Amino acid sequence: MYPLRKTNPLLVITSLLFIASILPSCNPSPRPTSPADPTTPSDSIASSQTQNETRTTSPAGPIECPEQPAEFVTDLNIRQTPSLAEPDPRVPFHDPQFGTCLVRVTDRHQDISPDDASLGLKNEYSRVQSFNADSSKFIIRGTDATWYLYDALSLRPLAELFLDVDPRWDSSDPDLLYFSEETRLMAYDLQTNQTSTIHEFAADFPGQTLSYVWSRYEGSPSFDGRYWGFMAQDDDWQTIAFLIYDMVEDKVIAARDIPGNPDIDSVTISPFGVYFLAYFDFCEQGQMGSDLHPCGLMVYDRRTGLGQLENGRGLLRIVGHSDTALDAQGREVLVYQDIDTDHISLLDLESGSVTPLLPIDFSHAPIGVHFSGRARNVPGWALISTYSGGHPTDQTWMDDSIFALQLEAGGVIMRLAHTHSLVDEDQEHDYWAEPQASVSADFRRVLFTSNWGRSGTGAVDTYMIQLPQNWLALTPEIP
Repeated sequence: MYPLRKTNPLLVITSLLFIASILPSCNPSPRPTSPADPTTPSDSIASSQTQNETRTTSPAGPIECPEQPAEFVTDLNIRQTPSLAEPDPRVPFHDPQFGTCLVRVTDRHQDISPDDASLGLKNEYSRVQSFNADSSKFIIRGTDATWYLYDALSLRPLAELFLDVDPRWDSSDPDLLYFSEETRLMAYDLQTNQTSTIHEFAADFPGQTLSYVWSRYEGSPSFDGRYWGFMAQDDDWQTIAFLIYDMVEDKVIAARDIPGNPDIDSVTISPFGVYFLAYFDFCEQGQMGSDLHPCGLMVYDRRTGLGQLENGRGLLRIVGHSDTALDAQGREVLVYQDIDTDHISLLDLESGSVTPLLPIDFSHAPIGVHFSGRARNVPGWALISTYSGGHPTDQTWMDDSIFALQLEAGGVIMRLAHTHSLVDEDQEHDYWAEPQASVSADFRRVLFTSNWGRSGTGAVDTYMIQLPQNWLALTPEIP
């Protein structure tokens, strides 16, 4: 998505062009350039089953934090990032400023396969659920587009997984993963170590030559796993159609042709599968997208009688990083960086109304912000992570930190940790060091990425924040 520094519109456009010139996408997965791209092999799982088996290790005992804070920090005082040596892998420690329990999950020196050129290991992205259905396992991404399975209790690597792009967990089966492979939605069963085709989308577009059908890195299915929002691209990687796939019915239930080769960053579907979201290039100042002239954030309804995604509404002129979520009333919302107002804001996907939640202070640094609304079992909360602010001295409470945010005006801010990740926009490798924190479905575990101050190296690891089961009760401001 768009860079999150606040400037005048001309500088925003310049920043977008610069970022696009050096980065594969705002999601760390490199975009495949052809079906033969070696980072996205079409038959890699089936041909690598033995490798999966030999990489599997027996998990050690669970790693648990001996102590948890009596209550969480909710004030907005500036608390300086402490100087700490890089933690040892899989050894819990406490954040000196916030008292929360952290652990370095990955060991970039030991966990990466010998034939993997990755420099580090990271959680995939803030908008992607890393944990499986029962939170017993999670997946981690190598910086060279590789995938690893971890045990969520011992935090030990279990296997290298030979997947293509956009791996997503099944909503109820803890041993089932889906991923996109060219024009197919695939499934991989951890128990049988077998892959299978769920749906071949080329058959839904007769007479057209497709290269890929996917969400383009940042999309996720509905919370129940039934509805999937995809974009279909041709051999020139131009988007020719949007579609909604119903996994229960095993068919495309809505589709829309997209003429004119527009620039579309990614697509996704809302938590209940009611709305299809498409992130177009931004609209000009003072304009909003429409059904005939889409730009900015476009939202399409998936409702009876609108089978062709006809009701396109431009709800935001320009949108920075964001994620869908549920508010406390169960409404489908988008929590996002409002570039026009310098706020973290909340968008109601049904009404289009916007609620400013928090101001972002850009007066000292181009702070970047990521959002995770993946806590499907805890509506009304989102996870926020920031980067590029404060080094070497924090100037605002928000600099280089991770916090939980209650999704209402004046909502509680629960501060969780400093990231210790040094992100320099002039260093290409520092893209991997963006924390891009994501939260588990029960909001008890947070994964984020850090280079622990090693700017420009790509030597990143994944860290976990572990929260107690009663964490809501430890925030006294919540009524």
